[in-house]
Amino acid sequence: MQGPTSTLFLVIATLSCLVNAAPQDLSFRVRAYLQSQGVNASVPSTAYAPQTNGANRGGDLNIALTCGILNAYRDINLVTPRDGQIYTVQAQQHWSPTAWGHPNCIFEPSTTREVQFFVGLLGITGTTYAIRSGGHSPFKGFASTDRGVLLSMHKMKGVDYDAQSETVRLAMGNTWGEVYGNLTQYNRIVVGGRLPDVGMALVSGGGLSHYSNEKGFAGDNVVNFEMVLADGRLINANATSNSDLWWAMKAGQNNFGVTTHITTKAYPMGAVWGGIRVWNSSQIDAISEAFAEYQREGQLDTKSSIIPDLVPTNGTIFITLVYFAPVTTRPKSFDAFYRIPAISDDSRPHPNFLDLISVGPAQVVPRFSYGFSNLYLDNSTTYRDVMRLCAQQSEKMKRVNGGTQVLIPQPISKSMVDYASQSGGRPQTLQPRAQLWMNMSWGWNLAKDDAYVYALIKETYEKVDRLTKSRGVYDPYIFLNDALPGQKVLRSYGAESFARMQGISRKYDPTQMFQKQVPGGFKLD
Repeated sequence: MQGPTSTLFLVIATLSCLVNAAPQDLSFRVRAYLQSQGVNASVPSTAYAPQTNGANRGGDLNIALTCGILNAYRDINLVTPRDGQIYTVQAQQHWSPTAWGHPNCIFEPSTTREVQFFVGLLGITGTTYAIRSGGHSPFKGFASTDRGVLLSMHKMKGVDYDAQSETVRLAMGNTWGEVYGNLTQYNRIVVGGRLPDVGMALVSGGGLSHYSNEKGFAGDNVVNFEMVLADGRLINANATSNSDLWWAMKAGQNNFGVTTHITTKAYPMGAVWGGIRVWNSSQIDAISEAFAEYQREGQLDTKSSIIPDLVPTNGTIFITLVYFAPVTTRPKSFDAFYRIPAISDDSRPHPNFLDLISVGPAQVVPRFSYGFSNLYLDNSTTYRDVMRLCAQQSEKMKRVNGGTQVLIPQPISKSMVDYASQSGGRPQTLQPRAQLWMNMSWGWNLAKDDAYVYALIKETYEKVDRLTKSRGVYDPYIFLNDALPGQKVLRSYGAESFARMQGISRKYDPTQMFQKQVPGGFKLD
């Protein structure tokens, strides 16, 4: 990495001397680190002190020191509040305004070396930061910050397919749509996101894919994680090198390091069949019965996949049907849904998977969030009663401007669970039986309703949990990608798995940077 201008010296001298903990020591350690990176920080110049979002506390001055050093690099992308609209746009690159933050500066690396420099520097300054890939999480603080630095990975691009190993190396700034689009030239597909605008961080929660019925979860298919540890070292985690970290990263979120690239399996795939079938909500009981029938019979065909969107607040049911084969007629796997008269259906052959998923139900309100509950396949009555309970809860959204409820009951097959035995294991402890992962999503317009909606989400999944417990079909596992903050996601993996992950964290992150300085996400506490 090329050194910055001599701005660095005065940045360090003027800001580190104000920090309330061992200022000379901090100044020495920062300067020593910069010199170790080939930076000449010995000649004073005009300092740049970024705006901070709080009082002049020691932590704020550490943030200013960090942002000042990063700003001094002429070949590094840094955005600060002084950049006006550019800053606002970058700070708000999230799917939902509920996630927006006001970082003191936004660091946008385009190379792994820049990520290493950044993480190593923050290990010395102690600055709080957040990591953002695609910005799909709706939760404030998960991929955003109000007091610290935002590490935005969106400039880290690259899709490199290797025909010999049948794998593809993906930079963490990609979206799944970019990945699928690039791989069409090779007639290949990966186990990835079900929406094209979702980012790579989906893998770090396990990752449910349309292709999971045949090939397991997204995390199961990663053969290598390229990661920057808290001290700035770059390591590979795979089946033969740092294999314990490889195991943990398959659903360990941001608890161990910053992932810059993943290498994942790429499978042959050309034309597919599918589309969206639509009903009105008067068919909710019949659809609930169809879910159970599909899991008992249709889902045994591992080329089939569905993702439902049940919207009781506007009286509509959407189900996206996907079949991974170049068929020209409707597969029998979906018979349970075709026996129910529909309003519309655009299912047809598609030249590739990206073409199929490029059109989907629109998000009609800006703010959204969700919670999670899990139950085993039992009978259509239990599924029906869960849907009815959630529909009753949706009535409480009538007092909310733009209040919308979307139920996403995701059928999980035994084949998805069993795939771990072919992929080196995973941290989640899942029961080897069919189950229904209930994502309960809610949308609304105004920030003043946030607290009410979050309380309603919690109330709803707790009511669903009580119902399924009373029927003997409750499963304690919580799917990280669909969980609400406050749900004990990592503990739901099981006591043995949780303890192992804690040990792996202490091994690879002895200073516990990713528990303390990266507070967003589900932590190992």
